[in-house]
Amino acid sequence: MADLLEQLKAALVDRYTIERELGSGGMATVYLAEDLKHHRKVALKVLRPELAAAGCADRCLFAGCGAV
Repeated sequence: MADLLEQLKAALVDRYTIERELGSGGMATVYLAEDLKHHRKVALKVLRPELAAAGCADRCLFAGCGAV
């Protein structure tokens, strides 16, 4: 799982600094991050890779999860 976090940090390095995991559930993991553009703390909700690969990402957007 740490490898996945490192991949996420690398993918978002220009937009966010991920500080720590806040929690996780059946569909996603939520991280505390710093929004580099707006200089504020944000929560990033990241869909689990196996669900994203299964085509669940579009349903998450309509359910109000949001996306980056």
